[in-house]
Amino acid sequence: MPLRISRSCTAVEFALTKARSVRRCQHEQRRRLSSQSTKQQYAIAHRPTTSVWSSSLVRNVRSERQFRKSTCARSDVPPPPRPFSEEPRLAASTVASAGDKTKKLTTTTVAPAPEKAKLVRPQVPSKASQSSLRATSKQDTRGASLSIPTHERLKEDAVQLEKPKKKEAIVHDYSVRPYSYLYFAEEDNYAVFKKYPTVTSKRLAKLSTNMKADERPRKLSMLTRDFIDDSLYNPKYGYFSRQALIYSPEKPFEYGAIANADDFVNRWSMTYKQYDNVLSVRSSTDATVNKDTSAPLPQLWHTPTELFQPFYGQAIAKYLLLNYLLTLYPYNDLVIYEVGGGNGTLMLNILDYIRESHPDVYERTRYNIIEISGALAEKQLRHKLERQGFSDRVRIINKSIFDWTTEVPKPCFFIALEVFDNFAHDTIRYDHETNKPYQGYVVVDDDGNFQEHFSPELDPLAARFMKLREEVMPHLDLTRERGHPLAKSKFRRKLRTWLDPLAHDLTTPEFIPTRYLQFLDILKRYFPEHRLLASDFTTLPNAIPGYNSPVVQVMLEKRMIPVETYMVLQGYFDILFPTDFELAAAMYEKVVGKIATIATHSSFLEQWADIEATTTKDGENPMVSFYQNAAFMCT
Repeated sequence: MPLRISRSCTAVEFALTKARSVRRCQHEQRRRLSSQSTKQQYAIAHRPTTSVWSSSLVRNVRSERQFRKSTCARSDVPPPPRPFSEEPRLAASTVASAGDKTKKLTTTTVAPAPEKAKLVRPQVPSKASQSSLRATSKQDTRGASLSIPTHERLKEDAVQLEKPKKKEAIVHDYSVRPYSYLYFAEEDNYAVFKKYPTVTSKRLAKLSTNMKADERPRKLSMLTRDFIDDSLYNPKYGYFSRQALIYSPEKPFEYGAIANADDFVNRWSMTYKQYDNVLSVRSSTDATVNKDTSAPLPQLWHTPTELFQPFYGQAIAKYLLLNYLLTLYPYNDLVIYEVGGGNGTLMLNILDYIRESHPDVYERTRYNIIEISGALAEKQLRHKLERQGFSDRVRIINKSIFDWTTEVPKPCFFIALEVFDNFAHDTIRYDHETNKPYQGYVVVDDDGNFQEHFSPELDPLAARFMKLREEVMPHLDLTRERGHPLAKSKFRRKLRTWLDPLAHDLTTPEFIPTRYLQFLDILKRYFPEHRLLASDFTTLPNAIPGYNSPVVQVMLEKRMIPVETYMVLQGYFDILFPTDFELAAAMYEKVVGKIATIATHSSFLEQWADIEATTTKDGENPMVSFYQNAAFMCT
């Protein structure tokens, strides 16, 4: 089965270095042969140089290998210097050179040469030995095959073997650019992909219980969505388990004393000083554990619920109360489920408002928080419950929504604010010629580095999403969708491959929300009478290349640094996606069977929030004017 692979490399640097090495070797051979004016010797030693900008980069590699075989046949001429050192510069998808298995390879001895210089044909290993050599050797970042550490040097009478150098510790470089090189995988690359077992994020969560804090799983492969899910939610090293820190002001802002929106931003910035000590202490702890003085800082992120408390939560409470009183009261209790409760601020604001405005409804209110982060569930939520006196009204469930197995047959409200953006996605690339989709896998090798492979066989969930999208949006033409990989004509895509030999045969990636589809299945099966209220971002700046691509960022030295790939060290980076609410609402109606309406962030707040309470002196309203790239979806 053909497979495609993407590697992190500087392909231009690789091609130029190869070409320069070939020319340097030829020049050296011409100089040596100039003293022996035999046309036969010169004809054997001379090989034409393949152009760097030829139609296939692989020809350069093959020409150089043939050239080295022919020139190394002379017993009086040493082999040309290697184009790369035994310890190449490593990147995020680097694979280490061959290990101890290569030490067992037998070497071929050459009989001593006679007094007169003669051309001796070297003994070529059999196909079986060649295949075993390829199986034990690995690929470096630039796509070239690394030679074995024990190499031969031809002398006048025999072959002498050098002792292999001691293997140095791998130093990973996670500032990678994985979209610079992509091509059809050869048989060896497919074998590398198949030799590692494919696991899921749930399986990794169980395997990581006995791992150290700075360890990550190796020698395995997984779908892109499982890699992202493991990076964010692994209980041992996941981002939300160790790096996430939610901003919350010590007290609400007094908007009547704020001059304008700029004054609000300045006051907001001043409140960040309370986290300086927390960030420095946590970062020094991580640096001590990892023995790295440049360890990333815990990322401090904020939400409109925290920033505009309690008024933002009160707007949500008004929406819930009115819909409950009109449709469910007094025959049913007010049952609320919230996914991703964070600090618990939204829960506190909703319960406070219901208790003060409708005490009779408050007596029939039950609030359930589904929180995947054990740290947030234990350290923050339980403490606030005890202090506010809501412990008899609130139930905290420390588990993932995707692990939910309890049916809730009665009517309930389901809240998911800024949850969709951290739902894992799958990567899809399309063939330039046939538009056939290829699904992405992430392979973690023996040294913990990453490679991205693409298979023409879609897993059932990805195939279902592709088919469902065609059904719910028949008017959607991907070849005319702005920014979609298929929007470019086939001629333009082919022209790029013709003009640029480093261009690959697959399009830029598209990220499809397969986890969202699983979320809809959970709602339909276990919450049949639910009413959904969700909010998230429609667009995000500084996204990585691709369609519907995420923002991947980390905080270093109190600065937010975006990177250009999702294949990063698990647990240190926040990975968040934009939400296409038009597609999300159409799929929700198709899967769940309920009609959803979409409203902008500002229009929803203008209808349900207390506008006067959040208006500044000059009439500006930060709660309404901020977060213009967000929207609500309601049922």
